[in-house]
Formats: sequence, structure tokens, C-alpha cells
Amino acid sequence: MRLVSSLLGLSLAGVVMSACATASPPPSPGGGGALVGPEWRLEDLAGGGIIDRSHVTLTLAKDGSAAGAGGCNRYFGTWTRRGDGLTFGKMGSTMMACAPSLMQQEEKYLKALETASGYSFTADGALVIATAAGPLKFRTD
Repeated sequence: MRLVSSLLGLSLAGVVMSACATASPPPSPGGGGALVGPEWRLEDLAGGGIIDRSHVTLTLAKDGSAAGAGGCNRYFGTWTRRGDGLTFGKMGSTMMACAPSLMQQEEKYLKALETASGYSFTADGALVIATAAGPLKFRTD
């Protein structure tokens, strides 16, 4: 009888302990990180790569604001997500002058971002934003 009551007590304690435990959040799609929060670094611009050592980033905030570095200037705007759909408003930026090739890349990037229609994560965690100009591929550091 003592053995049965001891086992019953241990079982009840296990149930109570598991009920108090917090569940971990489900993994992100495709093993990728969270869309909101981290600084995403552009790795590929519409299938054409990017200029070596250019620093192009994107950060999406919970409040719907988007910001980053365009390679020459800082930029800012808004974003909206609906399911796998992702859109951006018109982007504003600072007005610094840089090498013509960096300015052209930045212009192409910002125009592409404004035509975004969706996003996905690759199996290795990259963020891919679908745009009218082609995919924008990002990674976190």
C-alpha cells in the first residue's frame, strides 16, 4: 500500500510540475530567425550579388517601422505583413553622396524593397523577400 501511495504522490507531483512549466515557442519557418527584430544583412540583390564590402541592412520593428543602411545612406519607412505577404511603403533616406556604383546599388535596392510582395526563409535561415526586381536575400550575423 505504501508503494502505491508513494508512486501516486510522485505521479501527482510530476503532473503539477509539468503544468507549471512554460512551453518553448515553436521554431521559425524554415529554421530562420525572427522576421522582426534582428538586423538583416543583404547578401544578394535580385540575383546579382552586391558590391564587395558594401553594408546594406534591414531591420523590421514591431510597430511597423523599417530602417537600415542602404550602402551609402540610412533609410527608413514602413512595412506590413499579412501571412506570407510582405509590403513596404515608400522609403525615405538621408542624402549623402557616395561612389556612383554604391549610389546605383542603393537606388536599385530601395526601389526593389518598395515592390516587395512576400517573404520566406531558406532551410539554412536566410530571409528571402520577393520583389518585382527579383529576390532580396538577407542573413543575420
